[in-house]
Amino acid sequence: MLGRVYIIKLKEIFRNKYIVGWNFLFPVVLGTAFYLGFGNLIAEDPDSFTTIDVGYVNTSNEDTSFSQMLEILSEEGEGHVKTLERYDYDSEEEAVAAMNNDEISGVYLDNGSEIETIVPKNGYEATVLNQIVRVYRNRSELLQTVATDHPENLEKVIAMMSEDINIMKKHDFGTNTSAFLQYFYALIAMASLFSSWISTSMLENMCANMSECGKRVECAPASKMISLFAGVLAGMTLQSLSNAIVVVYLQKVLGIDLGAPMWNVILISTIGSGLGISSGILMGAMIRSKKLLSVIPIGFSMLCSFCSGLMWDQIRQIIEANVPILNRINPAALLVDCLYIRATYGLTAEYYRDVYIMCGMIVVSLFVSSILLRRRRYVSI
Repeated sequence: MLGRVYIIKLKEIFRNKYIVGWNFLFPVVLGTAFYLGFGNLIAEDPDSFTTIDVGYVNTSNEDTSFSQMLEILSEEGEGHVKTLERYDYDSEEEAVAAMNNDEISGVYLDNGSEIETIVPKNGYEATVLNQIVRVYRNRSELLQTVATDHPENLEKVIAMMSEDINIMKKHDFGTNTSAFLQYFYALIAMASLFSSWISTSMLENMCANMSECGKRVECAPASKMISLFAGVLAGMTLQSLSNAIVVVYLQKVLGIDLGAPMWNVILISTIGSGLGISSGILMGAMIRSKKLLSVIPIGFSMLCSFCSGLMWDQIRQIIEANVPILNRINPAALLVDCLYIRATYGLTAEYYRDVYIMCGMIVVSLFVSSILLRRRRYVSI
C-alpha cells in the first residue's frame, strides 16, 4: 500500500509544472546569475589564502627540527591548500637571487641552532613567514625547559605540539573560503525550503475543505497517515534530487568550489529538504484557507532566505550579533551556517549542533502536524 501511494505521489508532484519550474529550474537559473555576477571574485578573492613559496637553505648539513616542521606545513590536507611550498637551495646567494626574481616570497636560513628569515618587503606573506619562526622558537624554548625541569613529561609535550601543527595546517591556513560563497550557500538553503510548497500542494489535495480531490481522499478507506507519509517520502525524493542537481551544477558545470566534499554538501541539503517538507506540512496542518496556503509558504521561504544572506551577505552576522536565537530557529540560516562551518573549519561541534537542531526541528514539526491532522474534523463532506 505504502509503495503504491508513494509512486502515485511522485507522479502527482512531478506533473505539477509550477513545482517543477520553481524547485528544479529556478535555483539553477539563479545560480547561473550569481556566477555571472561574481563568480570570478570567488576564484580571485583577495581575502583567500594562497600557498606561500619559500626558499630553504640548510647550512648545518643535518636534518633539523625546523626542516621537519616545514615538511609538515608543506603537506596538503584533505580539501585544503598547502601552507608553504618549500624550495631547497644550496646557498644563501642562490636563494636570495630567486627571491629577487619573484620566484619565491622569502628565504629561511637554518644553521641548526638559529633561524634567519629574509623577506623582500613587509606584507601578509612576510608576517606569516615570521610568525612560523616565532612559533618554532617559542616551542623550542619550551622543550628545553621541560627537558631540564620535567623530563618525564617531554614525550607528552612533543605529542601535543605535533597535534597543534597539524591543526594549524588544516584549519588556520588552508581554509580558502570566499565570502561570496555565502550567496551560493543561501541559494542551496532557499532551494531546500522551496520543498515546503510541495507539502502545501500535497495537503491541498488531501483536505476536504480545499479541493474536490481532498473530499475523495477523506472518504477513502486508506489511512491518511500512510498517504501523508508516502507524500513526505515522495517530496523528499524529488527535492533531494533537485538539490543534488543544483550542487552538481554549481561545482561541476560552473566550477564553484563550495569548500566541502560534494557528498557532504548533498547530505546537508537533503536534511534541508526534509526541513522544508516538514515545515510545509506544519503550515498546511495549521492553515485552513486555500489562499493563505499559497501565500504563506512563499513568504516563509523568502523571509528565511533573506535572513540567511541570500540578498545581503551581512544580515546573518548582524542577526547573530544582536538576536542570535533567530539564527537558531531559522532553517535557512541553520543550513547556511552548517555549510559554512563544514567548508571553513571542518566537522566541528558547531557543525553537529546545526545538524542536530535541523533534525530536531523536522521531528517536532512532523509530530505536531500529525496531531493537528488527526484531530481535523468536518461538519459534512
